Amino acid sequence: FLSLYGHRLPALCVDASSDGEMVATGSADKSVKIWGLDFGDCRRSLLAHTEAVTALRFVRDTHYFWTASKDRTLRHWDADAQACVQVLRAHKGDVWGLDL
Repeated sequence: FLSLYGHRLPALCVDASSDGEMVATGSADKSVKIWGLDFGDCRRSLLAHTEAVTALRFVRDTHYFWTASKDRTLRHWDADAQACVQVLRAHKGDVWGLDL
């Protein structure tokens, strides 16, 4: 059993990498936190969006993941580099879900 503490507002989404090394959580505080599953340590906190992060999914067999937000964007992230790779801005309203 592992408890993860760190977001200032409620976590709205969570996903684990397929290799079981890390978990990422997205929050109403606009951030994404990347957690190590070995000790439950917060490896990185990213200011991910300008509004709440509503969905998050890892790409299978990688440490890449996508986030969706109420700011109407989708963002592609590299968890190892701890950086945003791509931003998609085509939505006209809040984005509440995504799946890969």
